[in-house]
Amino acid sequence: MSGRERITDAELIDMVNKWPKEVREKAMEQLRALKDGTMRAWYCKRGRSCDGEPHAGYPYPHARGDQWPPPGRDWRFWFLSGGRGSGKTRTGAEYTWRMSDRTSRIALVAPTGADARDTMVEGVSGLQFVAARNGQRIEYEPSKRRVTFPNGCIATTFSAEQPDRLRGPQHGFAWLDEPAHYPNVEEVWSNLIFGLRLGDRPHVVLTSTPLPTPWVKEIQKRDVTRVVRVSTFANRKNLAEEFFAEVVDQWDGTRLGKQELYGELLLDVPGALWRDTIIHREKVEWEDLDRIVVAIDPAGTANRRSDLTGIVVVGVQGRNAWVLNDSSGKYTPTQWARKVIELHKACEADAVVAEKNYGGDMVAEVIRRAVRADEEEPRILVKQATRSKQIRAEPVVSLYEQTRVFHWGNLAELEDEMLTWVPGEGDSPNRVDALVWGISELMQPAREAHIFSARGRKMRPKSNRGYDPRDYRRSA
Repeated sequence: MSGRERITDAELIDMVNKWPKEVREKAMEQLRALKDGTMRAWYCKRGRSCDGEPHAGYPYPHARGDQWPPPGRDWRFWFLSGGRGSGKTRTGAEYTWRMSDRTSRIALVAPTGADARDTMVEGVSGLQFVAARNGQRIEYEPSKRRVTFPNGCIATTFSAEQPDRLRGPQHGFAWLDEPAHYPNVEEVWSNLIFGLRLGDRPHVVLTSTPLPTPWVKEIQKRDVTRVVRVSTFANRKNLAEEFFAEVVDQWDGTRLGKQELYGELLLDVPGALWRDTIIHREKVEWEDLDRIVVAIDPAGTANRRSDLTGIVVVGVQGRNAWVLNDSSGKYTPTQWARKVIELHKACEADAVVAEKNYGGDMVAEVIRRAVRADEEEPRILVKQATRSKQIRAEPVVSLYEQTRVFHWGNLAELEDEMLTWVPGEGDSPNRVDALVWGISELMQPAREAHIFSARGRKMRPKSNRGYDPRDYRRSA
């Protein structure tokens, strides 16, 4: 000990015996936790450069750099925008535990009272778990909505369903879980902020998967807000592999996956024809589809400033269509022709649907010239664009609204274009154009015909009233 003789064991025992009984019990709990290895520090000495993996002095998983609070003191709101299972709750609980040493009153706000109990307090990564990891216990009184920390700090739980309960109480810190999903978040927020006035630096941590609500967009762009985006994949070692096999792999590569897995804020675009809510995902077995087509909206050039060539694969089963593949990109005419031929063969498509442009049947001619000697020439349906892109797209949007079109596969870039394209503004939507041609071919009336698919199956219409996908039945 600095400045004095080292204390003897007898003096230490005598000192401990003078402590109040409850203090001695808590000290013993911490010593037992330290001995059996259950006491584990969350923040390590490496700081924000740490990847959270076990290392010397911390032989167990702990805080990654993105789970540390933002540096500095010039922020008031820490918005942890994370994907599902990215460790948001653990981060919020650990930081709240830390803040219990710096303020006497804390607000814990969840979508419902049950969420506050089941996730923030009693959850597998909640405050009770964090307290145990620190070799201590919290006192939780559900009837009083109260959590008492070992040092006497009191946290009160609040439900976003009852925002008026936040009117009046004072707090020095607040943890809001999933605020992007509160239906009345503005009222909750205003009541909370008026009471956030204790101590020298009252502030808030918000843990949530994001939604593009006006409140979320406004709070994230403030100068006093620090937004940290964390993906589900950052916490993969702590999640079950079955979760990735059954859930993550299904949604990775989609626009919704950007929000739910990567914590990205997907902004709505005023005037866009498509909305997130009408894009549905459903798995389908390709061999069960009645027809499959490869739709192309070609660009005339392939330089840095040229448009993309839209190439989209669409299939139909009964009254519904599935978007299966988006291989759009910047290609030379020979390159996009080869891509179409390869997709036609790989998907066992029965036709290529192409927009007629750049001098009549150019598209069909380029594809035919790209067919190799050992390949079968695909059937090419050339369509004339007699109406604007918006007018052609609107019936397809209507099919999406009727839940008759589904997505399956990695279609994130296509979905981005669908949800951000505003008719009459910006660049030409080449992915969308190819999508519209493909779905229109499969879902709109056409003249009666016998169609032979690349699978060798013949499909016959039951009547002469025009093409409807419901009319076609396969025969061997």
